[in-house]
Amino acid sequence: MPEKRKSIFPLIFLLLAIALAAGLFYVNYKTREIYGFPGESLSSISALKHGFVLFQGREKMLATSPGSGLLEEKVTVETDQSIQQLCETLEKRELVESASLTCTYLIYSGKDRNIQPGNYTVPMGLNAIDVADMISDVTRRDKQFTIFPGWRLEEFAAMIDGLGLSFSAADFLTLATAPQETYREQLQIPPWMTLEGYFFPGIYSMKPDISLEDLVAEILARFTTMVLTEDFEKDLQSSGLTLHQAITMASIIQRETLAEEEMPIIASVFYNRLAIGMQLETDPTVQYALGYDAQKNTWWKSPLTFTDIEVNSPYNTYRNPGLPPGPISNPSLAALKAAVAPAVTDYLFFRAKCDGSLTHNFSRNYEEHLNFGCD
Repeated sequence: MPEKRKSIFPLIFLLLAIALAAGLFYVNYKTREIYGFPGESLSSISALKHGFVLFQGREKMLATSPGSGLLEEKVTVETDQSIQQLCETLEKRELVESASLTCTYLIYSGKDRNIQPGNYTVPMGLNAIDVADMISDVTRRDKQFTIFPGWRLEEFAAMIDGLGLSFSAADFLTLATAPQETYREQLQIPPWMTLEGYFFPGIYSMKPDISLEDLVAEILARFTTMVLTEDFEKDLQSSGLTLHQAITMASIIQRETLAEEEMPIIASVFYNRLAIGMQLETDPTVQYALGYDAQKNTWWKSPLTFTDIEVNSPYNTYRNPGLPPGPISNPSLAALKAAVAPAVTDYLFFRAKCDGSLTHNFSRNYEEHLNFGCD
């Protein structure tokens, strides 16, 4: 009898080994079915270990996270951020159920090596695998760009073709020069005007597959949020200007100075001129009327000639009284605030200082103005 028992043990061990091998094979098969093959840099032992953890956590990894209630979330991958910190951020933002499992998947797949800094627009309704795949795919990183204060629409358009979006600069200009009625209603834009002046300066980050309409809507929404505050609306009402007039004045102020502390003073100069029936006589309006200067490769020709100042255009404030028909650039918030809340001065002139500071001397009369000339 003991001899029979001894002969059974090897069989039991064999069966257990077969069962274990079958189990490992099943786990390995299902893991690869769900998560794909492990990264090439991962050792066989590490692949088995990470794969087993992922197999156990497959329900959490395949579950759709409830999210924050928004349609999409912006996730920023910082330059000095660890993978663990990134995964913890995803869990806190309710984009994945488990930070540790998400990190394990990134390491298992080798995609942790592909993660690059930037912003990613993550739509709701994804599971943790989808989210991890997205933030490790640089082609799905947001397109980041800057609208600089004082740019005209054509300068922004020139940047579009280099962003790799689904539309061209020409497409953008077509829409921006003949905007949809919804944009006009939203921002009280007169029927004959373009979107010039309403593109709020700043840094933008947008998903790479964004449509032209959504891009414009997002930029205009930034204008609404940043500019049309309760305080600004109060100052606008006190100024007696329409929103379009205020933006027009701000766009001129913006082109005259980059020094924000000067903007209310320059605004006062222009309003003082208007109050006595004097023409604005501001070079940027002529530059806008002239358009692109191919010789100097700029939209803002400088210096202007006497012939330039005679250009026949409603935007030429040397020839036409009052404000030009519309904005000549896209002004900053500081310029917009200056337009509706100018300083109180008796200045009628300003002239660039001779020290290279790009700031100005202000004068009450033309004689003072001439005395500030540079030798």
